[in-house]
Amino acid sequence: MTLKRWIFAYLLVTLFNLSHCVPKKNNDLVSDDFLFLYLLNSILNARELDCTFSPNSSDSLYNDQWHLFNYGQLGGTSGEDARVRSVWDQGYSGNQVIVSVVDDGIDLSHEDLKDNISISAKGLNLFNNSLFPYHAYSSSFHGSAVGGVIGARGGNGIGVRGAAPCSKLVGVNLLEKSTIYTSDEYRAMVNEMGKVYISNNSWGSPDTYGWLWPSSSLWQQGINEGISLGRGGLGTVYLWAAGNGANGDTVSSPLLVDNANYDGQANYYGVMAIGGIGQNGMKASYSEEGANLWAVAHTQGNSATAYTTAITTTDAAGAFGLNAGGTSGDYSFSNYTRRFNGTSSATPLAAGVVALLLSKYPSLSWRDVRELVAYSARQNDPGDLDWDTNGAGLHVNHKYGFGAIDAEQLLLRASSWTPITTPQRVETMSAVNYGNAIPDNNGVGVSVMYPVSSSINYIEYVDVEITTGHTYFPELGIVVTSPTGAIQSVLAEPHACANPATNSGCSFGSTTIASMTGSSTYRFGIARLLGENPNGMWTIRVYDDGVGDTGTIQTVRMKIYGR
Repeated sequence: MTLKRWIFAYLLVTLFNLSHCVPKKNNDLVSDDFLFLYLLNSILNARELDCTFSPNSSDSLYNDQWHLFNYGQLGGTSGEDARVRSVWDQGYSGNQVIVSVVDDGIDLSHEDLKDNISISAKGLNLFNNSLFPYHAYSSSFHGSAVGGVIGARGGNGIGVRGAAPCSKLVGVNLLEKSTIYTSDEYRAMVNEMGKVYISNNSWGSPDTYGWLWPSSSLWQQGINEGISLGRGGLGTVYLWAAGNGANGDTVSSPLLVDNANYDGQANYYGVMAIGGIGQNGMKASYSEEGANLWAVAHTQGNSATAYTTAITTTDAAGAFGLNAGGTSGDYSFSNYTRRFNGTSSATPLAAGVVALLLSKYPSLSWRDVRELVAYSARQNDPGDLDWDTNGAGLHVNHKYGFGAIDAEQLLLRASSWTPITTPQRVETMSAVNYGNAIPDNNGVGVSVMYPVSSSINYIEYVDVEITTGHTYFPELGIVVTSPTGAIQSVLAEPHACANPATNSGCSFGSTTIASMTGSSTYRFGIARLLGENPNGMWTIRVYDDGVGDTGTIQTVRMKIYGR
């Protein structure tokens, strides 16, 4: 036997002995089994352990998971779900697909998560600078709930199952930090990007302020590296919660506050922003709409007067987390909750569906994935008046993006998909100076023309940078029309606003883009023009819906992503 084999055998024996150690405490946050598998896999540099899943196997709370199979059991519309069952029946359940859960940690020893914690990709705990992203606080649960929606182990006879019940999870504890630096955001985006297929981000800017929150250049760098270098050059797929700040009042008496385009992370070209729909297929009142919205997935919604059934998933175990056992009408057993909601739960459902896609077609690039999601999305809530058809023939809606993510149609579309091989072009147009006054308290407003001449003839995404010194931005509406003239893209609407520094109403006369962001220019994103030709004359209309505050359109600049 060679020296190398002797060393290998010795390490195996040592690790085998370590795996039978008795924990010091019964509630150790990291199990010996997990450490054993993690260390062994580090030595062998092996792939993830294969997982098999039978859709007809048992999970005790599966019947409550209407978002996976809705037959009207909890009062919802039959068939209004993620359409995953037919994909499971084909034998695809997310095997070998690694999903990063960037959140407040994850319960590594949870009975329904531990078998799906990645043993090849290292976790990251930015709270204590370790490899083990467990929850540090007893009130934390969010990442465990997200992880369960994506990849709770299915068919083990207990609890719940994820949309991709054989996918592997790698946690990143970012949100428990009291101060999150831009360098932390960067590290969270690129952690193990060579192995991570999908990065789920059920977090973002603060909700219900009506404020503009630009993203940092370092965070953008992390996304750019992930999509260009992640997964061996195929790119990590980033999903981002669109936000829960649309409604500043009650379900029956809504007050418009946030738009997903006010979040400089959710409106970045490298992510797919995901909104939320309920068990009736209609927009949850809190879910933010926007021209940057890519798709929607199921979460707690509402009727005309009240919220409806939320999402059943894993909770931080024991007395930790959202459910301490019967909390607020929750399950009596505290390792699970039926109260998870928001775009925080819609986004991981979409991530789980994408994991199903990549388990069958692992060579798809991040650009392939996002376009497949768009072209296969289901036109939910078909009676909604905002549905329109863009110049490339795609159904679009500010509330729903391209529609509801649909696992069955996604894999069907992928079966005949021609991979995108043309390198992405990014062309920044010249800034155009205008100086046109925005008429005060005038719904028609002022329109300016913006010419685009580029080598791109197929839009993948559009950035629109607008500079204005208008003294009260929240009363402005901004609408963009592309050269095809097929649809209008609403970037901003008159809305309620609160200053996050004071938690009081924004000040008339001094709530400018500059006062909110530090710059008089803000970047908006447009997803809904996918497939259109950008060349020609664009129209940007800005109107003022209030009395007293004034300003001008100073400059406009566009950046076109496409091929």
